[in-house]
Amino acid sequence: MQSPRTLSPTESKLVMELEWEERKILSLQDIAQMLHVSYPQARRLAHVLQRKQWLNRIAPGKYQFIPANRGREAVPDMNPLLVGSVLVTPYYYSYATANHHYGFTAQVPATVYLVTTHSHRTVHLRDVTYRFVAVTPAKFFGFHTVRVLTTEVMMAEPEKALVDSLDKPRLAGGIVEVAALLAAARNHVAWGKVSEYALRMDNRSLVQRLGYVADLLHLPLPATIREQLRAAVQHGKTYLGPTTMWGTGGQYDAVWQIVVNVPQDQLLSEVK
Repeated sequence: MQSPRTLSPTESKLVMELEWEERKILSLQDIAQMLHVSYPQARRLAHVLQRKQWLNRIAPGKYQFIPANRGREAVPDMNPLLVGSVLVTPYYYSYATANHHYGFTAQVPATVYLVTTHSHRTVHLRDVTYRFVAVTPAKFFGFHTVRVLTTEVMMAEPEKALVDSLDKPRLAGGIVEVAALLAAARNHVAWGKVSEYALRMDNRSLVQRLGYVADLLHLPLPATIREQLRAAVQHGKTYLGPTTMWGTGGQYDAVWQIVVNVPQDQLLSEVK
């Protein structure tokens, strides 16, 4: 019986080239260039290779290559960060996704978070939800290339992952989880860099949250850095947690001008 993955000469040429380059993701344009064929021909070829289980469509015009070593069943690489990396450009992974990558939390996030500079609808693919968080170009910094399982992707630096989480705590599990993240990262990040990035975000509430939690947890912020954070607060009250969840009551911390509306025992409940 003929294998469903049997290839024609043209298909074989493409597959051999992809195997040789260890290519994981390719586009219709890539196929056209590699085989010197037209775009419609590349589209037809991709359709055939998808039916033969050599390609797996993951986005319009973009495919995941399933090499021969994935077996007769042609099981695709299930690394969700590989797939997510081709869904939007530019991007980097952050919030709960990056925090889990760095081991700041043991919680496996149900959603994969990507930061980008333009709006993009949420994508559901292979039982994974990809959420895209649009930020201004001024906040799109602090990421680098890391290897995750089988591929290299753009990931927030550890310090930026914490700062992004302070900027949008709900995307990192909430303020209680953020306090636990900061505690877990105590000996694994450069706190001067965390502070530098926090100031660069130009978000007073972020700085207030960082300053208050850092003092509470006795994090190793250099005195000069702590004073820079305090100076950035200037005048303006904020709340530690969202008032829709925690209300407006609580003690006022005059140093960071923040209403601590999250009971301390709950705020520290996840800190180890």
